[in-house]
Amino acid sequence: MKFSPAAGIFCAAVYSCIIAFRQQITPADAVFAAGVMLLRVNCLPRYFFRILKLNLMILFICATVYLFGDDAQHALLIFLRYNLIVCVTAALFCEMNATDFYYGFYTLKLPHKFTVLLFFAIKYIEIIGNEYEKMRNSLKIRNFKPRTDTFTYKTLAYLLGMLLVRSMNRAQALTQAMKMRGFSGRLYPFNFRPFFPADVVVAALLVFQFVLTFGGLA
Repeated sequence: MKFSPAAGIFCAAVYSCIIAFRQQITPADAVFAAGVMLLRVNCLPRYFFRILKLNLMILFICATVYLFGDDAQHALLIFLRYNLIVCVTAALFCEMNATDFYYGFYTLKLPHKFTVLLFFAIKYIEIIGNEYEKMRNSLKIRNFKPRTDTFTYKTLAYLLGMLLVRSMNRAQALTQAMKMRGFSGRLYPFNFRPFFPADVVVAALLVFQFVLTFGGLA
């Protein structure tokens, strides 16, 4: 089931705010997350290992809170908040690219300069990611295996340096391409649908979650 970019951005922002300020997470708080994940079950498996990797960081934070703050309840609250927000975000954004984000912000009538800035920021992150994948694959082809020695540190330093140089070159090429197309600080979307029928379903789930959270049932 496919949602419109505007619906995905809006629902993710509202649900994240609801969960972020909760002082106690109950099973009722996961209704929206469970519903969205069921609707997007086909595209979630490719993000499973990424979510696990992200959990390594949050587990370290929770362990720090537990060991040095002696507050197991707060550590568990941080872990649950984080995973609910990450899972919903991954489910709602799993098929969106930079253009979809721009369409979403445009539909939500956010300030145009802010929208364009976010669009190019996301696009630039994609460019850096593609360059990094190319360079990492080239190291794999050369049978590079990281170790704790000077050669590894030098190689990683060269990798970061070349990544910076290549990303700057790609950014300049993108700038020239936009100028050649007459870019004057404004983007004009075309051939996009602001809303999808599935938006009604995700909106109903969000309203139901809102009622559960603030209606005294959670």
